[in-house]
Formats: sequence, structure tokens, C-alpha cells
Amino acid sequence: MPSRWNYVDVNCTHCKIDGQIRIDQYNRKGKQWTCRKCARLGKKINIKNPSGRHDPVKLGAWKSYWRAKKRVRENHKGVYKNVLFLFKNFSEFWDELGPRPNGYTLERINVKGNYELGNVKWASMTEQCRNKSNNLYVCYEGRKMCLYDAVKLSGIDPATIKKRIETGCPEGFIFSKGRWHMKTKQFFPSAS
Repeated sequence: MPSRWNYVDVNCTHCKIDGQIRIDQYNRKGKQWTCRKCARLGKKINIKNPSGRHDPVKLGAWKSYWRAKKRVRENHKGVYKNVLFLFKNFSEFWDELGPRPNGYTLERINVKGNYELGNVKWASMTEQCRNKSNNLYVCYEGRKMCLYDAVKLSGIDPATIKKRIETGCPEGFIFSKGRWHMKTKQFFPSAS
């Protein structure tokens, strides 16, 4: 049975490793015998105006651009049926956001809005978690904040606070130490 690839016993002109080198689209050009590793490296280096997927600076942004476009196109988990991807091309996306910082991902500022100019930014996972449509916002010490942040400040168990909100506990007692009696709708402050 013939081999799928043709091999030649020569030295690689770049890394000088000898052995069998596969003849393919990279090493036929220029009549130079290069191993696949050197051929791939050379191809990436020799691109004059690399696109987003070939430029190491733009690679993170390219991946986020492509994944967002794919999520909308495939209606990921049925969540994106009313969301549109309105960027015409990657260069427009790049001009809006620039390079993706390490540990950051693409986020829509308005969760119910489209992927469009002015509605996207790079955000950390913490910021992403606070910008979800199913987050519960509460007033704690006069400031509106995510339930998770209020729980961290108050020191009360998050399940307790959530249950108090669900059962109709008055706002003044939600973060107070004590016991909320659901049936009688009364709050009993703790002794300490």
C-alpha cells in the first residue's frame, strides 16, 4: 500500500536535522528542504500584513471575536436568539477594543443588547459574574449592589439573605442579625 506522503532523506536547510522530511506545500516552494516545524515557523514569520489569527498581538482578540460570532450564529443554549453580531469585520472590532488583556474576556455592557460598537468591553470573570441577568441586586447601607458583594460586607450567610428576600422580609431587616419568622412575618433580633 503506498504511503500517503512522500518522504526524502536529506538535511533540513534551517535546523540542520537529518532524516526523513515530508514533502508538502511548505517545502516545495523555493526548492529548499525544510522540516515541517521550520516550514511552519518560517511561514508565520514571513507574513507581511498578518491577519488577526496570525498576529500574536491580535490573537486573543481574534479568538474572542470569532467565538462571539459563533455563539450568536449557532444560538448557543438558546440564549442568543435576540442577539445580533453587528461588527462588519475584525478590524472594526479591533479598533473598538484593542488587544485582549490576560485573564479578560469579551463582555456585553448591556446584557440584553447586541455585540456592537459601544456595547462591548474586556472584562474579568468577576466583572462578568456581576453583569448577569439573573443577579439579585439589593440595597445595603444606602448603596445598590450585587447580593454577593452585600453578603461579603455584612458577614451573613448568602442563603439566609436570599431566603429573607424571597419570603418578603422588610428591607430594614434583611441584613440584620437575628431570626426572620416566615409564617408570622416577624423579625426577632439576636441578643448580642
